[in-house]
Amino acid sequence: MRALGLFTLVVLLFPWLTDSSYLLTVATFTGIYAIVAVGLGLLMGYAGQISLGQAAFFGIGAYTSAVLSVKAGFSPWLGMVAGMILPGLVAFLLGRTLSRLRGYYLAMATLAFGIGIHVLLNEWTSLTGGASGLYGIMKPELLGLKIKTGIPYYYFVWFFALLAVFMTLNIARHRIGRALSSIHGSEAASAAMGVAIGKHKMQAFVFSAMLAGLAGALFAHMGYSLSPETFGLSTSILFVTMVVLGGMRSVWGAVVGAILISSIRVGVKFLGEEIPGITSEFELVLFGLILMLVVLFLPRGLVPELKERFQNRWRKPKAALAAGSEKEGSACDIRSSV
Repeated sequence: MRALGLFTLVVLLFPWLTDSSYLLTVATFTGIYAIVAVGLGLLMGYAGQISLGQAAFFGIGAYTSAVLSVKAGFSPWLGMVAGMILPGLVAFLLGRTLSRLRGYYLAMATLAFGIGIHVLLNEWTSLTGGASGLYGIMKPELLGLKIKTGIPYYYFVWFFALLAVFMTLNIARHRIGRALSSIHGSEAASAAMGVAIGKHKMQAFVFSAMLAGLAGALFAHMGYSLSPETFGLSTSILFVTMVVLGGMRSVWGAVVGAILISSIRVGVKFLGEEIPGITSEFELVLFGLILMLVVLFLPRGLVPELKERFQNRWRKPKAALAAGSEKEGSACDIRSSV
């Protein structure tokens, strides 16, 4: 929890270290992505389930909150709660349907689900506005004051992001996290030990979907309008890249992955302003290349690999020092015996 305290301090100080509204907006989006990534990291890294449809839960949360706000006049707070609950229910029903699928088959099924939701958001024009988008989304209020874009919304998003990190760290370190890790290691051995495999997988799936829904609702209320193009396959790939890059078996890996991917997107934007031909589509090529390199050279992701290397370097001098002390002690014993 010391790392969480230090990271919270960095998050609190960041708006005072930059006067760029663009970087503040990117940092706000990073918080939204981090919420999705920590949930997906728990699902992929601990439960061993691959989901290529996380953008669908992100979209369901966003549109649920936006539609309730625009068409029914509900408070954004109620919309955000509904934006978490509905993706959780959908994940529960989907999980029961797909519970017998494993590995690549489950990944393909979630991919098909994501494509289906994207098509639905485009075609259900009367509810979602279709490709033209949905307009007039209200900002949430706190103590009678609207939480406007900028520093207020940055802190608003990161409050939920830090809460999501705190909850996921607790889940990973306690009984359910150990059960999920054992399932990832060997389902047969876990079943023999009495671990409820289906129950724990379902819990991880629903939890990750609810976090994606919450992130979607925060995304919806950040702007004035919403369109389906944000919730396509490329966004699902973006989320998976964050988790794989940072490290699937690490909650902090998902957060670091979200920060790195957001930084890369900023770099691509600045490069695009200087070099003709570098467009937003270049991001997808770059993310694909990053995925390949990470899988080949850092299969566990950046955070676990760097952590192990740091620990090995730290242990070697300590081991050498301990061995030296032991030799010196032996020499003293010999001299005293003589």
